[in-house]
Amino acid sequence: MFEAFTGWRIGVEIADTGCPYIIVPEQQLADVCCLLTEHCIPHSVDGAVPSRHHADSPFAMVVRLGLAFDVSRVQDILDLAP
Repeated sequence: MFEAFTGWRIGVEIADTGCPYIIVPEQQLADVCCLLTEHCIPHSVDGAVPSRHHADSPFAMVVRLGLAFDVSRVQDILDLAP
């Protein structure tokens, strides 16, 4: 899955606390959440952060993932999504 504005890959990141998360543009939040739900990956929308990549979209959303999930598996799911 790629960001609509930048064309960059949406990726799973790991916080200092070890909790994996995804930063996704607001416009793609529903798509990412549906994809995670389809694959039975527990997640929650944590809130908005300043966008790192696009000035026209000042906020991106943080989607937290469950601690028990394999980050590489989630990344593979995102990479295979259109």
